[in-house]
Amino acid sequence: MINQPETQDLLTEARQVLLDSVAPELSGERKYQALMVANAMGMAIRELEQREHGQPEQTDRTVRAFLVERSLEATTGDAEEGLARAIREHHLDGADPALRSVLRTLTEARLQINNPRYLKRES
Repeated sequence: MINQPETQDLLTEARQVLLDSVAPELSGERKYQALMVANAMGMAIRELEQREHGQPEQTDRTVRAFLVERSLEATTGDAEEGLARAIREHHLDGADPALRSVLRTLTEARLQINNPRYLKRES
């Protein structure tokens, strides 16, 4: 079997080349665009890391358990959709500490991908 690099490793290396070699040679709008691409690549890398560690499934189980405890159904494919629907239809109390905890879990999972430095500031 041929040893092939993982997608995550390829993205990490390409991002580093973009940041270390390409972006410094650019200026103005082109540099901004290169940095945006590097940021998007970083987000993709972090999302792959989360998937590798089962984070999306764990978050989904947390939301489903919350809904089941309140006799609410999650849609077949996406527990977050079921949660959003229950909130929109006023089946949940916004003051419920358990709801706030689930929403915080969802927010933190997204921040771990989109803006992990924000979470570090909050710690």
